[in-house]
Amino acid sequence: MTEFETPAFQPLRITAGWTVAYNNAFYEIDPDPDVIPEEERWWIFKEDMLQLVHENRNRMIDLGFTPEGDFRKGFYRLVILEGDFSGPELGSLSTRDRALTVTTIESWMEKVTAGTL
Repeated sequence: MTEFETPAFQPLRITAGWTVAYNNAFYEIDPDPDVIPEEERWWIFKEDMLQLVHENRNRMIDLGFTPEGDFRKGFYRLVILEGDFSGPELGSLSTRDRALTVTTIESWMEKVTAGTL
């Protein structure tokens, strides 16, 4: 058995005003059981993957994978909120598609930076 190597972080086009609060697990890899050994899944596909904050526009984007490490039932859960977790949800996405997750994050960032979201 070969040792599993940590994948690269998922590239994102971050627009003006955004701060990466944390990126501790949004990697450039899909939840594929043929690629990722079962014992490695929990730390790659976990609830707290990525959080982006735009202080001037009072917005937060949060990404997780739920249930953690579960490739059978799991999916990306993406939300954009006004303020923080106590604020109203302005949009959400639940999907297994990493590419759709990336395009949605980038679209939301552009709209917030432009003042339309």
